[in-house]
Amino acid sequence: MNIESDINFGPRLKKQRISKGFSQAELSKTIGISPSYLNLIESGKRKIPLSLLIKAADKLDLSIKDFSSESSKRLLSDVMDVLSNEIFDDLKITNHDTSDFIGSNPNIAKALLAINDSFKSFKEDMQNRLETMDVNANQIEKPTRLPVEIVSDILQENKNYFHDLEISSENLRKEIGLETGPNIGSGSKLSLYLKEKHGIEVKIVTINEDEKIVKRFDEKSKIFYLSEMLTYTSRNFHLASQVAYLEANDVINKVIKDNNVESEEVEPLLKLSLLNYYAAAFMMPYNDFLKSAKLHKYDVEILMHHYACSFEQVTHRLTNLQRPGNEGVPFHFLKTDIAGNVSKRFSLSGIHIPRHGGSCPRWNVYTAFLNPGKIHPQISKMPDGRVYFCIARAFEKGIEKHGMPKSFVSIGLGCDMKYAKDLIYSEGIDLNNKKLQMPIGVSCRICPRVECQQRAFPPIDKELKLDIKYRGTSPYVTI
Repeated sequence: MNIESDINFGPRLKKQRISKGFSQAELSKTIGISPSYLNLIESGKRKIPLSLLIKAADKLDLSIKDFSSESSKRLLSDVMDVLSNEIFDDLKITNHDTSDFIGSNPNIAKALLAINDSFKSFKEDMQNRLETMDVNANQIEKPTRLPVEIVSDILQENKNYFHDLEISSENLRKEIGLETGPNIGSGSKLSLYLKEKHGIEVKIVTINEDEKIVKRFDEKSKIFYLSEMLTYTSRNFHLASQVAYLEANDVINKVIKDNNVESEEVEPLLKLSLLNYYAAAFMMPYNDFLKSAKLHKYDVEILMHHYACSFEQVTHRLTNLQRPGNEGVPFHFLKTDIAGNVSKRFSLSGIHIPRHGGSCPRWNVYTAFLNPGKIHPQISKMPDGRVYFCIARAFEKGIEKHGMPKSFVSIGLGCDMKYAKDLIYSEGIDLNNKKLQMPIGVSCRICPRVECQQRAFPPIDKELKLDIKYRGTSPYVTI
């Protein structure tokens, strides 16, 4: 585990030590160091080695995963994103202040994010109320609590890997009789299994019968309805998800319970995410999928054809490959629409993705909209100096009849630069050429690149001094 981070863990240890009733002398003796050295660690003047951190965490009943650089940096990035709001400008909060605060009070930092989520939800709900008030004030839905963000955090904390679901899906795949390899005829076998095992008939609904339906399960009549407008890959995925709904209830409920989810709003959304996870694991079994991914150097399009799955399904599945001792490349994943609304986000690469959209427009996940259907590679350099190799592809979502509005989304997939050579998309690119690195940021307010031509807001950590007689590459560049 990597614990190198800008976060100061000393105050957190001190707080937990005091709450457990240990003196510095008692704890230092237990973990085998001097009281003076422990004092330096708690005051932030010394970094704590991993071996000592493990001993101290065990004695103080702390989870070691809470100290990983990935979770700490993600928390730091999310809190900085919140504090970048202009309402905090007068407080002069620095990045160092934020780092020390998170190091001492990670749970309060998470509470701040929860409050921010509720605040944004309240603002959005009020806007919806104002827009609909003149139409029908009685049809306004109650405000949400952003359960999507809670589910996203749960997936992140589990590294988007659930071992029990993987094993269960592999066993079910064998029971149904799906052989390892291409998913030829998987839809027919799933339909037959639903009929023979559960007495459920699969019925395709024509657009003349119902043009709004995607899927519907009628438990009373035991009919599973699927729209004829679904693509072949989507139809198979929904069939697999329905099988998971019938067969994997217990193992999925256990995952929900293990993650301490009790909210009536969060639980169904998490369950839906886990059903989709199970369906993906079923369609793309772990060992075979990872072997194929490595063999073809993570060529998404080959994997799409081999497993009869969509671009989104395959790229999302690539983020699940974190089985201990048999891992794939640790990817980050981002799904956004053309307006910049982030509907899915996950990061194992270490890159920071904003909680509420507003990402950097220089990311290839946004420029991909200029040329949809094509995979766009990019070498991306963050302000902290870390470099990532990313691919992105924009495409039309679903199938609509003539005259219906089209929906476009873009999927971004990337990894730390050290894994770029493992991806086929890096072939022909000089990975050592620093001129090919595209400077990007998380969002404008916390990005230090003042000279960026795409800058929309001034950086929060710099004093704004404009010279009305001079204009640089951005409105916020001064002499």
